[in-house]
Amino acid sequence: MALAFSILPIILTIICGHVLVRTGMLPHDNWGGIETLSFRLLIPVILIKSIAFSDLALSEFGPMVLAITFTLVLAGLITLAFRWFRTEAELPNATLSTLFQTTTRWNAFIALAAAELFIGTNGLALIALAMAVLIPLINIVNIIVLATFGTAKTNMRGITLLVLKNPLVQACLIGIAINLSGITLPVPAVQTLDLIGRAALGVGLLAVGAGIEPARLFKISPVLGLGVALRLILCPALFLTAAQYLDLGQTETLAGVLVLAVPAASNGYIAAKQMGGNAELYADTLAWQTLLSMILLPLLAVFLTG
Repeated sequence: MALAFSILPIILTIICGHVLVRTGMLPHDNWGGIETLSFRLLIPVILIKSIAFSDLALSEFGPMVLAITFTLVLAGLITLAFRWFRTEAELPNATLSTLFQTTTRWNAFIALAAAELFIGTNGLALIALAMAVLIPLINIVNIIVLATFGTAKTNMRGITLLVLKNPLVQACLIGIAINLSGITLPVPAVQTLDLIGRAALGVGLLAVGAGIEPARLFKISPVLGLGVALRLILCPALFLTAAQYLDLGQTETLAGVLVLAVPAASNGYIAAKQMGGNAELYADTLAWQTLLSMILLPLLAVFLTG
């Protein structure tokens, strides 16, 4: 119940974004600038802060990170493999890129809240380690997929430039550089990052809510169901298999499951809007993933600790 209440504010924030659009308080046409601000400043700042101050040592919990990475790689490949079974007319490239994003991205904020409830301080450290390792990898791979399957197709040189110029990738590289350099940032700089970063999650979720159309949301399509199942069923199942093979402890297994059973990150919606993915599908899939995760996460925690 406590975890459900920790996720509830995220759902209410999404609803708030939708209400702002539906009531005309902030019309749909005005959200373009908000999405650009989130994509180019707010989300990059939270990435820099999260990575720069995380413990990147893999000596103790490397197997857990390896199991999570293996799960995301395999789940991503399974998602892309749908192109073999469906033509572009049946499964548009923009939709395929969104399925990839909603499968491989994860909401670190919900994972942190869940870890604090179910594991404690050690759980927070495990999630932070996963963030430091996976956030750069996930963002770079997703930008490549978006550049390849989005509406603005380009060659390898163009894809490389898109990756290097992408604010999310640049933020990951800056965070890693600060972390590995051992530089201590001045207090005002840290406070500035913290102040700006606080807005990232809220604005991102509001933007997701603004993009939701209820009439479309409740017309459950096969592709929407697939996006939910790949994230909330396939990913945890793959990880539990890898965890058993690597003989992970209960704490590491639970932390890994929390990473892979939370909904996708809201920044993927902004990336889809900016790079030609199916942003509407992303918003709808994220909404259902968030709702269903309220049920799934407590059940998984009870199963693994019972």
